[in-house]
Amino acid sequence: MLNIILNFLTFGKFYLGKKRDVLIFDATTSNFLSLYFEDNEFSFFYSRKEKFEIIAFIITLFKHGFKNFGQNYFFNYLKIYKPKFIFSMWIFNKNLYYVKNKFSNIKVIIVQGYRMFRDDYELLSSYPSNCVDLFFTFREKDRNNLKKKFNVNSIIPIGSIKNNHYYENKDKFKNKLLFFSEYKFEFSHDEKIILKTLDKYCGMNNLKFDIQHRHKDIPKNYLKYLKKNRIFNKDKIFKRNDYSSPYKNSNNYHTLVLTNSTLSDEFISNYKRVVALSSHEDFDDKKYSELNCGKRRQINFDNPMFKEMLPRNFSWTANLNEKNIFATLDNVIKCNKKKWIEHVDKYSNRFLYDKNNKIFINKLIEIGIGSKLKNNFQVKKIEKQ
Repeated sequence: MLNIILNFLTFGKFYLGKKRDVLIFDATTSNFLSLYFEDNEFSFFYSRKEKFEIIAFIITLFKHGFKNFGQNYFFNYLKIYKPKFIFSMWIFNKNLYYVKNKFSNIKVIIVQGYRMFRDDYELLSSYPSNCVDLFFTFREKDRNNLKKKFNVNSIIPIGSIKNNHYYENKDKFKNKLLFFSEYKFEFSHDEKIILKTLDKYCGMNNLKFDIQHRHKDIPKNYLKYLKKNRIFNKDKIFKRNDYSSPYKNSNNYHTLVLTNSTLSDEFISNYKRVVALSSHEDFDDKKYSELNCGKRRQINFDNPMFKEMLPRNFSWTANLNEKNIFATLDNVIKCNKKKWIEHVDKYSNRFLYDKNNKIFINKLIEIGIGSKLKNNFQVKKIEKQ
Protein backbone atom coordinates (compact mmCIF):
# COMPACT_ATOMS: atom_id res chain seq x y z
CA MET A 1 0.00 0.00 0.00
CA LEU A 2 2.84 2.39 0.89
CA ASN A 3 4.44 1.88 -2.52
CA ILE A 4 1.13 2.59 -4.24
CA ILE A 5 0.76 5.87 -2.35
CA LEU A 6 4.41 6.80 -2.97
CA ASN A 7 4.11 6.01 -6.65
CA PHE A 8 0.98 8.20 -6.89
CA LEU A 9 2.40 11.14 -4.97
CA THR A 10 5.70 11.20 -6.91
CA PHE A 11 4.26 10.45 -10.35
CA GLY A 12 6.07 7.12 -10.46
CA LYS A 13 9.55 8.56 -9.83
CA PHE A 14 10.07 7.06 -6.35
CA TYR A 15 9.44 3.68 -4.71
CA LEU A 16 10.26 1.90 -1.47
CA GLY A 17 12.61 -1.02 -2.01
CA LYS A 18 12.43 -4.56 -0.63
CA LYS A 19 15.19 -6.76 0.66
CA ARG A 20 15.82 -9.52 -1.89
CA ASP A 21 18.78 -11.85 -2.38
CA VAL A 22 18.81 -11.26 -6.16
CA LEU A 23 19.21 -7.79 -7.66
CA ILE A 24 18.71 -7.43 -11.42
CA PHE A 25 20.75 -4.43 -12.49
CA ASP A 26 19.29 -2.20 -15.21
CA ALA A 27 15.62 -3.01 -15.54
CA THR A 28 15.53 -1.99 -19.21
CA THR A 29 18.28 -4.22 -20.58
CA SER A 30 18.18 -7.04 -18.03
CA ASN A 31 14.42 -7.47 -17.63
CA PHE A 32 14.56 -10.83 -19.43
CA LEU A 33 16.43 -12.38 -16.49
CA SER A 34 13.36 -11.95 -14.28
CA LEU A 35 11.76 -14.89 -16.12
CA TYR A 36 14.07 -17.23 -14.22
CA PHE A 37 13.41 -16.09 -10.64
CA GLU A 38 10.41 -16.26 -8.36
CA ASP A 39 8.79 -12.84 -7.99
CA ASN A 40 9.57 -12.63 -4.27
CA GLU A 41 13.25 -13.45 -4.78
CA PHE A 42 14.45 -10.49 -6.87
CA SER A 43 14.30 -6.72 -7.21
CA PHE A 44 15.17 -4.44 -10.11
CA PHE A 45 17.73 -1.66 -9.89
CA TYR A 46 16.76 1.20 -12.22
CA SER A 47 20.18 2.38 -13.35
CA ARG A 48 18.86 4.78 -16.04
CA LYS A 49 17.12 7.03 -13.50
CA GLU A 50 13.65 5.90 -14.57
CA LYS A 51 12.78 5.87 -10.86
CA PHE A 52 14.61 6.05 -7.54
CA GLU A 53 14.49 4.05 -4.31
CA ILE A 54 13.48 6.78 -1.87
CA ILE A 55 15.61 5.87 1.17
CA ALA A 56 18.82 5.43 -0.85
CA PHE A 57 18.03 8.63 -2.75
CA ILE A 58 17.60 10.75 0.39
CA ILE A 59 20.70 9.31 2.10
CA THR A 60 22.79 9.93 -1.02
CA LEU A 61 21.57 13.49 -1.40
CA PHE A 62 22.27 14.41 2.22
CA LYS A 63 25.61 12.62 2.49
CA HIS A 64 27.14 13.29 -0.90
CA GLY A 65 25.00 15.76 -2.79
CA PHE A 66 24.98 15.35 -6.56
CA LYS A 67 28.70 14.68 -6.92
CA ASN A 68 29.23 11.17 -8.34
CA PHE A 69 25.54 10.65 -7.61
CA GLY A 70 25.06 7.50 -9.74
CA GLN A 71 27.68 5.39 -7.99
CA ASN A 72 26.96 6.76 -4.50
CA TYR A 73 23.23 6.11 -4.91
CA PHE A 74 23.87 2.55 -6.16
CA PHE A 75 26.26 1.74 -3.31
CA ASN A 76 23.87 3.19 -0.71
CA TYR A 77 21.14 0.99 -2.17
CA LEU A 78 23.42 -2.04 -1.72
CA LYS A 79 24.18 -1.07 1.90
CA ILE A 80 20.48 -0.82 2.72
CA TYR A 81 19.10 -3.89 0.95
CA LYS A 82 22.14 -6.20 1.03
CA PRO A 83 21.56 -8.41 -2.05
CA LYS A 84 23.70 -11.54 -2.32
CA PHE A 85 23.74 -11.69 -6.12
CA ILE A 86 23.73 -8.97 -8.78
CA PHE A 87 22.77 -10.01 -12.31
CA SER A 88 23.11 -7.77 -15.34
CA MET A 89 22.91 -7.98 -19.12
CA TRP A 90 24.08 -4.36 -19.39
CA ILE A 91 27.84 -4.75 -19.44
CA PHE A 92 28.80 -1.10 -19.98
CA ASN A 93 27.93 0.50 -16.64
CA LYS A 94 31.21 1.00 -14.76
CA ASN A 95 29.52 0.98 -11.34
CA LEU A 96 29.00 -2.79 -11.62
CA TYR A 97 32.72 -3.39 -11.82
CA TYR A 98 33.50 -1.57 -8.57
CA VAL A 99 30.92 -3.34 -6.41
CA LYS A 100 33.39 -5.89 -5.06
CA ASN A 101 35.77 -3.15 -3.91
CA LYS A 102 33.23 -2.25 -1.22
CA PHE A 103 31.02 -5.37 -1.03
CA SER A 104 33.29 -8.39 -1.43
CA ASN A 105 30.51 -10.78 -0.31
CA ILE A 106 28.18 -9.86 -3.21
CA LYS A 107 28.50 -12.08 -6.28
CA VAL A 108 28.47 -10.09 -9.54
CA ILE A 109 27.16 -12.09 -12.52
CA ILE A 110 27.24 -10.65 -16.05
CA VAL A 111 25.28 -12.12 -18.97
CA GLN A 112 26.41 -10.88 -22.39
CA GLY A 113 23.56 -9.21 -24.24
CA TYR A 114 25.41 -7.45 -27.06
CA ARG A 115 28.31 -8.19 -29.35
CA MET A 116 31.56 -6.82 -27.98
CA PHE A 117 34.21 -5.14 -30.08
CA ARG A 118 37.76 -3.92 -29.62
CA ASP A 119 36.75 -0.72 -27.79
CA ASP A 120 34.54 -2.72 -25.41
CA TYR A 121 37.36 -5.07 -24.44
CA GLU A 122 39.65 -2.09 -23.86
CA LEU A 123 37.03 -0.55 -21.58
CA LEU A 124 36.61 -3.77 -19.60
CA SER A 125 40.38 -4.08 -19.24
CA SER A 126 40.39 -0.80 -17.28
CA TYR A 127 38.36 -2.30 -14.42
CA PRO A 128 39.68 -4.30 -11.43
CA SER A 129 40.65 -7.88 -12.32
CA ASN A 130 38.56 -9.40 -9.52
CA CYS A 131 35.37 -7.45 -10.25
CA VAL A 132 33.26 -10.29 -11.71
CA ASP A 133 32.34 -13.69 -10.24
CA LEU A 134 30.67 -15.09 -13.37
CA PHE A 135 30.58 -13.84 -16.95
CA PHE A 136 28.34 -15.71 -19.40
CA THR A 137 29.40 -15.04 -23.01
CA PHE A 138 28.06 -15.62 -26.52
CA ARG A 139 30.94 -17.77 -27.76
CA GLU A 140 34.43 -19.11 -27.18
CA LYS A 141 35.99 -16.10 -28.89
CA ASP A 142 34.43 -13.74 -26.34
CA ARG A 143 35.59 -16.02 -23.56
CA ASN A 144 39.15 -16.07 -24.92
CA ASN A 145 39.23 -12.28 -25.13
CA LEU A 146 37.87 -11.85 -21.61
CA LYS A 147 40.04 -14.48 -19.95
CA LYS A 148 43.03 -12.19 -20.51
CA LYS A 149 41.33 -9.93 -17.99
CA PHE A 150 39.21 -12.10 -15.71
CA ASN A 151 39.61 -15.47 -14.01
CA VAL A 152 39.25 -18.06 -16.78
CA ASN A 153 37.05 -20.28 -14.58
CA SER A 154 34.48 -17.53 -14.19
CA ILE A 155 33.83 -17.10 -17.94
CA ILE A 156 31.37 -19.53 -19.49
CA PRO A 157 30.09 -19.49 -23.11
CA ILE A 158 26.33 -20.12 -23.30
CA GLY A 159 25.30 -18.36 -26.53
CA SER A 160 22.49 -15.82 -26.61
CA ILE A 161 20.39 -16.39 -23.51
CA LYS A 162 17.31 -14.93 -25.25
CA ASN A 163 17.68 -16.90 -28.47
CA ASN A 164 18.27 -20.08 -26.45
CA HIS A 165 15.07 -19.43 -24.51
CA TYR A 166 12.63 -18.51 -27.28
CA TYR A 167 13.60 -20.88 -30.07
CA GLU A 168 10.85 -23.15 -31.38
CA ASN A 169 11.19 -25.55 -34.29
CA LYS A 170 7.83 -24.98 -35.96
CA ASP A 171 6.30 -24.81 -39.44
CA LYS A 172 7.55 -21.79 -41.37
CA PHE A 173 5.94 -19.38 -43.80
CA LYS A 174 7.42 -20.49 -47.13
CA ASN A 175 6.07 -17.67 -49.27
CA LYS A 176 7.03 -14.91 -46.84
CA LEU A 177 10.22 -13.31 -45.54
CA LEU A 178 10.71 -11.39 -42.31
CA PHE A 179 12.75 -8.19 -42.41
CA PHE A 180 14.11 -6.75 -39.14
CA SER A 181 13.99 -2.97 -39.19
CA GLU A 182 16.77 -0.97 -37.54
CA TYR A 183 14.73 2.25 -37.65
CA LYS A 184 15.02 4.35 -34.49
CA PHE A 185 14.24 7.98 -35.26
CA GLU A 186 15.10 8.13 -38.94
CA PHE A 187 15.86 5.84 -41.86
CA SER A 188 19.37 4.58 -42.46
CA HIS A 189 20.66 4.40 -46.01
CA ASP A 190 20.88 0.62 -45.71
CA GLU A 191 17.25 0.21 -44.68
CA LYS A 192 15.98 2.37 -47.52
CA ILE A 193 17.93 0.32 -50.08
CA ILE A 194 16.91 -3.00 -48.54
CA LEU A 195 13.20 -2.13 -48.41
CA LYS A 196 13.07 -1.06 -52.05
CA THR A 197 15.14 -4.00 -53.31
CA LEU A 198 13.32 -6.53 -51.14
CA ASP A 199 9.98 -5.24 -52.43
CA LYS A 200 11.15 -5.66 -56.03
CA TYR A 201 12.54 -9.15 -55.37
CA CYS A 202 9.31 -10.29 -53.72
CA GLY A 203 7.27 -8.93 -56.61
CA MET A 204 9.38 -10.85 -59.12
CA ASN A 205 9.19 -14.10 -57.12
CA ASN A 206 5.56 -14.05 -55.97
CA LEU A 207 6.54 -13.51 -52.33
CA LYS A 208 5.54 -11.15 -49.54
CA PHE A 209 7.54 -9.85 -46.61
CA ASP A 210 6.66 -8.78 -43.09
CA ILE A 211 8.57 -6.27 -40.99
CA GLN A 212 9.61 -6.67 -37.36
CA HIS A 213 9.88 -3.16 -35.92
CA ARG A 214 11.89 -2.13 -32.86
CA HIS A 215 9.19 0.22 -31.50
CA LYS A 216 6.05 -0.44 -29.46
CA ASP A 217 4.21 1.87 -31.83
CA ILE A 218 5.00 2.16 -35.52
CA PRO A 219 6.19 5.73 -36.26
CA LYS A 220 3.99 7.63 -38.72
CA ASN A 221 7.05 8.62 -40.74
CA TYR A 222 7.83 4.95 -41.29
CA LEU A 223 4.37 4.24 -42.68
CA LYS A 224 4.51 7.38 -44.85
CA TYR A 225 7.82 6.25 -46.33
CA LEU A 226 6.43 2.83 -47.25
CA LYS A 227 3.43 4.41 -48.93
CA LYS A 228 5.39 7.13 -50.71
CA ASN A 229 7.90 4.63 -52.10
CA ARG A 230 5.20 2.18 -53.15
CA ILE A 231 6.42 -0.73 -51.02
CA PHE A 232 3.46 -2.88 -52.02
CA ASN A 233 4.80 -6.38 -51.26
CA LYS A 234 5.05 -5.62 -47.57
CA ASP A 235 2.28 -7.44 -45.70
CA LYS A 236 2.36 -7.01 -41.91
CA ILE A 237 4.38 -4.86 -39.53
CA PHE A 238 4.96 -6.32 -36.07
CA LYS A 239 5.40 -4.02 -33.11
CA ARG A 240 8.03 -4.81 -30.53
CA ASN A 241 5.72 -5.60 -27.65
CA ASP A 242 8.62 -6.59 -25.42
CA TYR A 243 12.11 -8.09 -25.64
CA SER A 244 10.69 -11.45 -26.80
CA SER A 245 9.01 -10.18 -29.99
CA PRO A 246 11.90 -10.53 -32.49
CA TYR A 247 12.82 -13.98 -31.18
CA LYS A 248 9.30 -15.39 -31.15
CA ASN A 249 8.42 -13.99 -34.56
CA SER A 250 11.66 -15.23 -36.12
CA ASN A 251 10.55 -18.80 -35.47
CA ASN A 252 7.71 -18.48 -37.99
CA TYR A 253 9.72 -17.70 -41.12
CA HIS A 254 11.83 -19.73 -43.51
CA THR A 255 14.17 -16.78 -44.21
CA LEU A 256 15.14 -13.73 -42.14
CA VAL A 257 16.59 -10.54 -43.63
CA LEU A 258 18.70 -8.25 -41.44
CA THR A 259 21.30 -5.54 -41.47
CA ASN A 260 24.50 -6.29 -39.57
CA SER A 261 23.36 -6.70 -35.97
CA THR A 262 23.64 -8.92 -32.92
CA LEU A 263 20.35 -10.53 -33.95
CA SER A 264 21.83 -11.84 -37.19
CA ASP A 265 24.54 -13.70 -35.27
CA GLU A 266 22.05 -14.96 -32.71
CA PHE A 267 19.71 -16.43 -35.32
CA ILE A 268 22.47 -18.18 -37.27
CA SER A 269 23.54 -20.05 -34.13
CA ASN A 270 20.61 -22.47 -34.38
CA TYR A 271 20.61 -22.70 -38.16
CA LYS A 272 17.92 -20.15 -38.96
CA ARG A 273 18.30 -18.92 -42.51
CA VAL A 274 19.71 -15.43 -42.32
CA VAL A 275 20.43 -12.93 -45.10
CA ALA A 276 22.80 -10.25 -43.73
CA LEU A 277 22.97 -7.04 -45.78
CA SER A 278 25.33 -4.10 -45.29
CA SER A 279 26.86 -1.26 -47.32
CA HIS A 280 30.11 -1.00 -45.37
CA GLU A 281 32.27 -1.58 -48.45
CA ASP A 282 30.37 1.02 -50.48
CA PHE A 283 31.57 4.03 -48.44
CA ASP A 284 34.44 5.31 -46.33
CA ASP A 285 34.08 5.62 -42.55
CA LYS A 286 32.76 9.18 -42.55
CA LYS A 287 30.22 8.71 -45.34
CA TYR A 288 28.98 5.39 -43.98
CA SER A 289 28.35 6.93 -40.57
CA GLU A 290 26.59 9.97 -42.08
CA LEU A 291 24.27 7.80 -44.16
CA ASN A 292 23.56 5.20 -41.47
CA CYS A 293 22.53 7.30 -38.47
CA GLY A 294 25.95 7.35 -36.81
CA LYS A 295 26.74 3.64 -37.05
CA ARG A 296 30.44 2.89 -37.00
CA ARG A 297 31.69 1.19 -40.16
CA GLN A 298 34.52 -0.55 -38.31
CA ILE A 299 32.20 -2.83 -36.34
CA ASN A 300 31.37 -4.65 -39.57
CA PHE A 301 35.03 -5.49 -40.13
CA ASP A 302 35.49 -6.44 -36.46
CA ASN A 303 32.70 -9.00 -36.59
CA PRO A 304 34.43 -12.40 -36.96
CA MET A 305 31.25 -13.88 -38.42
CA PHE A 306 31.51 -11.60 -41.46
CA LYS A 307 35.08 -12.73 -41.99
CA GLU A 308 33.93 -16.36 -42.05
CA MET A 309 30.66 -16.09 -43.97
CA LEU A 310 32.09 -17.33 -47.23
CA PRO A 311 31.81 -17.69 -50.14
CA ARG A 312 31.28 -13.99 -50.57
CA ASN A 313 27.68 -12.98 -51.35
CA PHE A 314 26.32 -16.39 -50.38
CA SER A 315 24.49 -15.38 -47.20
CA TRP A 316 25.73 -11.82 -46.79
CA THR A 317 26.91 -8.91 -48.85
CA ALA A 318 28.86 -5.78 -47.99
CA ASN A 319 27.81 -4.00 -51.20
CA LEU A 320 24.15 -3.03 -51.47
CA ASN A 321 23.59 -3.19 -55.19
CA GLU A 322 20.58 -4.98 -56.60
CA LYS A 323 22.61 -7.79 -58.18
CA ASN A 324 24.30 -8.74 -54.89
CA ILE A 325 21.11 -8.52 -52.85
CA PHE A 326 19.15 -10.65 -55.33
CA ALA A 327 21.93 -13.25 -55.49
CA THR A 328 22.18 -13.46 -51.69
CA LEU A 329 18.42 -13.84 -51.29
CA ASP A 330 18.36 -16.56 -53.95
CA ASN A 331 21.19 -18.47 -52.30
CA VAL A 332 19.66 -18.54 -48.83
CA ILE A 333 16.06 -19.12 -49.89
CA LYS A 334 16.72 -21.80 -52.51
CA CYS A 335 19.54 -23.88 -51.05
CA ASN A 336 18.49 -27.18 -49.49
CA LYS A 337 18.61 -27.86 -45.76
CA LYS A 338 21.79 -29.95 -45.94
CA LYS A 339 23.70 -27.25 -47.81
CA TRP A 340 22.57 -24.56 -45.35
CA ILE A 341 23.66 -26.62 -42.34
CA GLU A 342 27.03 -27.28 -43.97
CA HIS A 343 27.39 -23.55 -44.64
CA VAL A 344 26.67 -22.57 -41.03
CA ASP A 345 28.88 -25.34 -39.62
CA LYS A 346 31.91 -23.69 -41.22
CA TYR A 347 31.67 -20.73 -38.84
CA SER A 348 34.04 -21.44 -35.98
CA ASN A 349 33.15 -18.06 -34.42
CA ARG A 350 29.39 -18.39 -34.40
CA PHE A 351 27.47 -18.07 -31.14
CA LEU A 352 26.95 -21.18 -29.07
CA TYR A 353 23.39 -22.52 -29.07
CA ASP A 354 22.17 -24.13 -25.84
CA LYS A 355 18.48 -24.95 -26.07
CA ASN A 356 16.55 -23.90 -22.93
CA ASN A 357 19.73 -22.46 -21.35
CA LYS A 358 20.75 -25.69 -19.63
CA ILE A 359 24.31 -24.48 -19.01
CA PHE A 360 23.12 -21.22 -17.45
CA ILE A 361 20.54 -22.87 -15.18
CA ASN A 362 22.85 -25.65 -14.07
CA LYS A 363 25.54 -23.12 -13.14
CA LEU A 364 23.09 -21.13 -11.02
CA ILE A 365 22.10 -24.31 -9.20
CA GLU A 366 25.78 -25.16 -8.75
CA ILE A 367 26.56 -21.83 -7.03
CA GLY A 368 23.64 -22.24 -4.62
CA ILE A 369 21.00 -20.04 -6.15
CA GLY A 370 18.71 -22.86 -7.28
CA SER A 371 16.11 -22.16 -4.56
CA LYS A 372 15.54 -18.69 -6.01
CA LEU A 373 14.59 -20.05 -9.43
CA LYS A 374 11.04 -20.55 -10.59
CA ASN A 375 9.60 -24.00 -9.95
CA ASN A 376 10.10 -25.27 -13.49
CA PHE A 377 13.86 -24.67 -13.15
CA GLN A 378 14.65 -25.51 -9.53
CA VAL A 379 13.26 -29.07 -9.14
CA LYS A 380 16.38 -30.73 -10.46
CA LYS A 381 19.40 -30.06 -12.53
CA ILE A 382 18.45 -29.96 -16.21
CA GLU A 383 19.96 -32.90 -18.03
CA LYS A 384 22.31 -32.09 -20.87
CA GLN A 385 21.03 -33.37 -24.19
